[in-house]
Amino acid sequence: MMLDRGAVLVWEWQDEASTWKPYSPQVAHYIEEVIRENPKASSVSLGEADASLTPYILDLISMNQFRLDTGK
Repeated sequence: MMLDRGAVLVWEWQDEASTWKPYSPQVAHYIEEVIRENPKASSVSLGEADASLTPYILDLISMNQFRLDTGK
């Protein structure tokens, strides 16, 4: 998919209260970079973009985020 120059992509996560919250631009850019470099990637380690997100993995198949330490 080609986007217009200047297009903005937003990746969001849903908290326990079912509120959608955007990832930081840095994390969103990293997710897009992983997908662009490897279109068949099945997951993204969010800690690679933001050390505070180290325990989190984004499963690109199910489009779910989970913590490695809790599995939730």
